[in-house]
Amino acid sequence: MPTEAADDAQATRVAGGSAEDSNAARIELAKRVAGEFAARLGNRRVESGAPVRNRFVTSLEGELPGLASLLRGGGRGGQTRVKLFLSLLWVCTAKPYSASFPSRAWAALLGLEEPDARGARRIQEAIRDLDARKLISVQDRGGLPSVLTLNDESGSSGTYVPPSEAFNALRRSGAPPEILAQHAYFKIPSKLWTDGIIARLRGPGIAMLLVLLCERRGDTTSEVWFSPDIADQRFKLAPATRTAGLQELRSLGLLETKVRPVSHDGTFINFKRRRNAHTLLLK
Repeated sequence: MPTEAADDAQATRVAGGSAEDSNAARIELAKRVAGEFAARLGNRRVESGAPVRNRFVTSLEGELPGLASLLRGGGRGGQTRVKLFLSLLWVCTAKPYSASFPSRAWAALLGLEEPDARGARRIQEAIRDLDARKLISVQDRGGLPSVLTLNDESGSSGTYVPPSEAFNALRRSGAPPEILAQHAYFKIPSKLWTDGIIARLRGPGIAMLLVLLCERRGDTTSEVWFSPDIADQRFKLAPATRTAGLQELRSLGLLETKVRPVSHDGTFINFKRRRNAHTLLLK
């Protein structure tokens, strides 16, 4: 069966260009479209980035997190689902947390090949899948672009409330820590879109980028490490996905990895093992 890469290479040969030229053009278009989205969001929203609840990445009680769930099934479908959902979190910044843009616009933003044709079809497939998983609601408008509305990230089809708003309201009401933990969150810098990074990353790379953003807990200078057992329990991502994703981030200059002696809880007095300590270079 032909692969996505083979299809893209064939399309490039037919068009008479090189794969390098095609990739460069794809990424430049993604950056241009991200700039158009950013202009609509405004400087304040762009500086804020996209809020993502930790529970989308991390298992709180042994459940399969949303990230791992969306990636399952593998291939381009999984990564397109994840990238589109993250992009909706970036774009849908105010009530009713909806967006209505042509599929080709989303396809170009994510760096998909042939955004007016094959890329748009991939977006339509991802929209149907996110709707089936109750992560979004879709309002069909006939010949016009559908209205995509965010739902709660748990997949319960509940009304979306930004994590900061939910966390602050619950804290004021005296909610216990286990409830507050459901709304702890991190932010994805808008550079993921405006610098065309999302167009460069594959599924494993975007997954590990989210893991590292979540684990560094807002400290842009901190190192992150985790043992294989902790990673299995916390993120539910396959070892091959973690390894490939970290390597992808390093190859793009987004990650620095050093071997360090660390204890399981980060304290000085406990037993230490040598682990790979990762510093994410995306600010």
